[in-house]
Amino acid sequence: MKSQAQTQECSTRENVLKRVRTAVERIGVGRPTKSVIIVGRRGVGKTALLDLLFDEMEHQAQCAYLHAMELRSLPSILAPALHLALLRMSGKDAAKPSAIRGLRALAGFSRAMNAKFADLGGESEYEPEAGLADNGDLDSDLTALLIQVGATAKAADTAFIVFVDDVQYIEESELAALISALHRVSQLALPVILVGAALPVIRERAGNARSYAERLFDFPEIKPIDSADIDECH
Repeated sequence: MKSQAQTQECSTRENVLKRVRTAVERIGVGRPTKSVIIVGRRGVGKTALLDLLFDEMEHQAQCAYLHAMELRSLPSILAPALHLALLRMSGKDAAKPSAIRGLRALAGFSRAMNAKFADLGGESEYEPEAGLADNGDLDSDLTALLIQVGATAKAADTAFIVFVDDVQYIEESELAALISALHRVSQLALPVILVGAALPVIRERAGNARSYAERLFDFPEIKPIDSADIDECH
């Protein structure tokens, strides 16, 4: 039998699941919503909950799963995921022109960022489109790239959800660029959302990166629970 504390924590985790499901529903119909970063100390089950959400959502939307880590740049982990998502969405006739433009944007982005991020690498089979996500400024180029991904998801009648574990490892200037990009796609009501997991320090780091971060993210906090009980909660 679960203790009262375990029962309360199961309720908290169920609320996180509901919050993400609601956010995905909202962006699917063009309504503004916040991205969600689950916070908690090490070992409380953040990754397990993120995995649970990914397993559920990958059957409903176009999803990418990233694991941020020290000494790896955000572009290096994000670019391959965007490439795969765009290729998948190009399979829908209605989304194919937008997906191809997205792949060209990604080619320009990778070429422009290669000098700044040595771990990015990789050549694209698509020719870059001049002036599209290729200015060499991470803020503007990542924004242009995510706008194109969002436009493709909209054309494909789906949502693009990027799951990121250990968000706190993203370098601050790169986190600032990601927040800026998410802010712009939200303003345009494009179906793109981030669902992440991080240590509690992410609240401060996100606020330092962009002062308006608190308006873009929910930061639900979870506490320790026996790993054997996590599945029973859901």
